Amino acid sequence: MATILVVDENPVERRILRMTVEVDGHRLAEAGTESDALELIRSFAFDVVMLAIRPGRGAFDLIAQTRALGARDDTQFVAVLEQHDEKGPVESFMNGASDILIRPFGAQEIREIVERATTPQEVDLRDRLVGIQLDAYETAIHLQEQARSRS
Repeated sequence: MATILVVDENPVERRILRMTVEVDGHRLAEAGTESDALELIRSFAFDVVMLAIRPGRGAFDLIAQTRALGARDDTQFVAVLEQHDEKGPVESFMNGASDILIRPFGAQEIREIVERATTPQEVDLRDRLVGIQLDAYETAIHLQEQARSRS
């Protein structure tokens, strides 16, 4: 079973996630802030970090800081996004998230996310697909910049 950290300022959201994953036998820790989460990550190895992404909160910094620790390279980050967040999915993948979960979500979506994040074949395939998507995105940005400089 997986060891999961949920990072969300909303205790109700954390409780919903806790109830769902603990029923399936996973272990779960909670943090209300990114700084609390980093302290937990320094002390414990988590398989999955489910990270609420909200403007101005520094959630993506947590991913970078965790990667800088070195010993936590296998930790999978799942960005929990609001439904209306149009840039969230691309920003999440560009900043190191391996998957996304979009609110509103139910128990089945949570279970699927945890399963994908903890299945080695899924992780490898998703990492390769994310790499391809990021390359395509960077190429599109580069072409847009070229087109602007010509005009």
